[in-house]
Amino acid sequence: YRRSARRGDMADAAQYAAAIVLIDGVFQEELAPSPKEVRNACRRCTVVGAASLGALRAVECVPYGARPRGTIARWYATSAIDGDDEVAVIIEPEHERALSVPLVNVRYLLYRARKRGLLDAAESGQILEDARAIFYADRVWDDIFEAAPPLRREALRSLAGEGADLKRMDARFALRSVLRSIQESEDTTSLS
Repeated sequence: YRRSARRGDMADAAQYAAAIVLIDGVFQEELAPSPKEVRNACRRCTVVGAASLGALRAVECVPYGARPRGTIARWYATSAIDGDDEVAVIIEPEHERALSVPLVNVRYLLYRARKRGLLDAAESGQILEDARAIFYADRVWDDIFEAAPPLRREALRSLAGEGADLKRMDARFALRSVLRSIQESEDTTSLS
């Protein structure tokens, strides 16, 4: 496991890796891996992308062999979402812990709330618009809950506590799928 990917990291890893799982990447102060860098890595090894910048780059580079994984990648692939701001968060540098909430996690929470009958489509849509209006670095759950109808706030807070981190779930899914693929490949090789 490595830090959030920077320009050049994919090229370095592709020299020795059998597979690269791209999840997060830097932006603003530093350059993230470009689509060209991902394309070039695809020529040397398996490249899987999920959860954040990885999902975005994998969808962009499918023609070159990149493999998108997870719900967020599917949303990008179907144009349900299309902006970098959907996955952007502000990161605490020392431990690379997210200090803000990505819009994809808000979407996922609202989807779960509609499925449970906590919100109707109009309420959900308004909360999403309010969340989108908050600058990504300032977006925190408390502000999102404030946009919800007062009688729904505690239920949403509870639902978020049960697991609304879609980026984390997609990252784990991608890692597990690559590990499973490697294990199956090793099992097949040992049987030969």
